[in-house]
Order: sequence, then C-alpha cells, then structure tokens
Amino acid sequence: MKIEKKRNIKVSITKIIIILILIIICVYITARYATDEQFRSKIDTSILKKEVSESTLNSIELDTDTNPTVYAFDKYIVVISKNKLTEYTSDGKVATELDINISIPLVHVNEKYMVIAEKSGQKMYLISDENILWETSVEGNIAGVSVNKNGYVSVIIKNTTYKSVVAFYDLLGTELFRNYLSTSFATCTSVSTDNKFLAIGEVDSTGTIIKSYVKILSIEKAQKDPKNSTVYKYEAENGEIITNINYQTKDTAICMFNSYVQKVGLDSNERLYDISESDLFLDINLKDAIAIIDKQSSGLFSYEYEMIVKNSSNKSESLYILNSDLPKTMDVCGDNIALNLGNEVQIINSSGWLLKKYTSNNQIKSLVVGNSIAGIIYKNKIEILDL
Repeated sequence: MKIEKKRNIKVSITKIIIILILIIICVYITARYATDEQFRSKIDTSILKKEVSESTLNSIELDTDTNPTVYAFDKYIVVISKNKLTEYTSDGKVATELDINISIPLVHVNEKYMVIAEKSGQKMYLISDENILWETSVEGNIAGVSVNKNGYVSVIIKNTTYKSVVAFYDLLGTELFRNYLSTSFATCTSVSTDNKFLAIGEVDSTGTIIKSYVKILSIEKAQKDPKNSTVYKYEAENGEIITNINYQTKDTAICMFNSYVQKVGLDSNERLYDISESDLFLDINLKDAIAIIDKQSSGLFSYEYEMIVKNSSNKSESLYILNSDLPKTMDVCGDNIALNLGNEVQIINSSGWLLKKYTSNNQIKSLVVGNSIAGIIYKNKIEILDL
C-alpha cells in the first residue's frame, strides 16, 4: 500500500510539473508573439496560416467605365453601379441584384443593416440580408444617414426652411418624428443600441466663436412632443467641431471632436482621449473601442508607427506594432480593423491580434471591411478575404 501511495504521489507530482512547464511555454510563446514581429510573422505564416497573397482568393470583376462604389456589409461585398446594387458572397458569386435609384451613395452599415441614400438627393433605402426592407423620399437634400444594429434609421436633411432637420424611422420605415434645428447645423447622428435615445451632433457658427453640442433625445418623448424631448445636452470646448458620433452601448455615445474624444450620456460624461499631432488616424466606429495610429520618432527624419486600440468601457489598451510601415488608410467594422499598407493589407481585431495578412505585387487601390468579410480593391477587380 505504501509503495502504491508513493507511486501515486510521484505520478501526481510529475503531472503538476508537466502542466507547469506547459503553462510556462504558453506564456513565453504568447509574450514573444505579442512583442517579437519576426517570431509573430513565422507563427502567422507557418502555423496559423494567416497570410495569403494576391490571385489565391475568389475575386469579383469590376467594370471601371461604370464608376462602381464598393462596400462590405454583413457577409457580403456590395457593388453599387448604374442604379444597381449587387451583393456577392465570399466565393465571389452573386447573391442578389437590387434596383436602387442612387448615383452618388451615402452609406452606413451596422451589423445586419445597411442604409443607403442619394448624397444631396431625396431617395433612401434600408437593406437587410438580400432584401430592401423599405424605401422613402424626403423633402430637401440628404446630408447624412445612420442606422443602429436593430435597423432604426436617422437622416440629416438640409436645404429646407431650417438649417437642418433630423428625421427618425423605425425598422418598418415609419417616420416617428422630426427634430428641427434653426440656429445650428447637424453634422452627425447615432441611435442607441436599445432604440431609446438619439444623439445629434450640432455645430453653431452664428457667433464669433464656433460652438459644438451633442443633444440626446428621448425617442419615446420625441414621439409625443418633439420640442421637449431633449434629456441631455453636452457643450464642447470653444472652437471644437464635432465630426462623428457612435453609440457603443445603450447608455453612452462616443463623440469625436477636433482635438479630443468624449463619452457622452445621461450618467457618463468623461474625456476618453486627447488627440495629439502624432495621431495619424483615429476611428471611433468599433463595437466597443476606438483605434488610433500614431507615429514615434526613431531617429533623424525617421519614424515608427503603432496602433493603439483603447476600450471605451474599461479604458484598457492593446498595442499593435507597425514599425516603419505607414498605412494609407484605416477602415473599421465591428471588432475588425483593416490597414492598407500599399502592397499589403493587415486585418487586426480589437484585442490587437492579427486576423489576416494579404500581400500583393501590385498597388492596392483601396479596401473595405465587414464583420466577416473584406474586399481588396484594384482598378478592375475585388479580391475577397474571408475573415
């Protein structure tokens, strides 16, 4: 019995040692993967198979004579051209073709919904999956559109008797109310994730100093009395212009101004980020974070670049090193961040980990990214990257 007991103890100790060794190896690999670019590249290429190259993916042909515009939406690549919207699946096949009266599109995508309007025109559509849910026309000219993850739409209208009008629609396309701005211009809007609040970014340039405001409306109150539906109003610092709003939760809107990013809500009003001269790109449209690309001096006339992903709730940060590679563009959707580096595309998630790396011998014109798909756009084709 004693011999058996000793043997069991030895086996248990051996198992514990093996587990500890495995944990140490995992921690070492994870830490090195996060900090060593060459090691990370070998793992991504040889083991995780994250790297792909041009002409190895499914593709879509583009007719450049029709001036097509390209978007990523849900699980589709969308091409709009000559009053036709065509959705393509990840294998490059046509999922549907929809007739839309749009020549210069204004587009906003949120998860399963896509709102499309004619820039400075009257027509507007809401699309989900492969269907047009509704369409409408407005009086005046459309200056901006926004849709939340539940399909509720807000639209900014200009060139009426007011400086701006903000109209609000439910999922069925019923106009629930309008908010009229007589002294300021609306620049952006966003609907909360629970459909209870509408945030409107306004700029007032009538005085000697430009003033920006974020006005939060109760949608329930606005349907009964639009003039008395404001439940909170944030006044920005003098000279600031609000450029974007994104409701990342049901309670808090992330608001972007010239020189800072602010959390605005009934119960939360705090500075999230101060924009500096070294910040080259900044986007607040992630699901629960903001993404910043900045440059750091690495010597005389030389710089290195890094991307910081800052969680808007707990303010934790993830760092992704780009070294000397300066992106041409940064596009975001959901948890995905897409960087166009000219002959290379990197897709990173909001935790700072590489999802896909795409390399090309030719110059990449542009790219689009969705929740589960990305499109690498050249002059005459789109290569489809399945995420």
